[in-house]
Amino acid sequence: MPPSKLDKYLNILEVLMQRPQKIDKIADRTHIELPELKRRMNFLTVNGVVEKRRFLNSNQAVYALNDRGFAVLKSLRAFKYFERLKESMPIIDEAREIASLLQRVNKRKVE
Repeated sequence: MPPSKLDKYLNILEVLMQRPQKIDKIADRTHIELPELKRRMNFLTVNGVVEKRRFLNSNQAVYALNDRGFAVLKSLRAFKYFERLKESMPIIDEAREIASLLQRVNKRKVE
């Protein structure tokens, strides 16, 4: 299954958490095609999650996570954690039911 938009944004932010990066390095590390990545980076920049920085003597830009970006990253990680927990709830409920049935069977054997 291909990664969701949420997964893609999370991957981008995790790459930027390490240090500011050029767009080609972000593309390499996230495995997102450059045209799509440029759109995603524009969205993150316009919404104040990521800063685009240029060096004085160069046209090359790097993208960096700002304070808001770190907060968004933490929130997305928490959301993904709860999403995985939610997915595992049916398994936990099923295990509880099985344990309850086994207790009843064992009680009957003892009686």
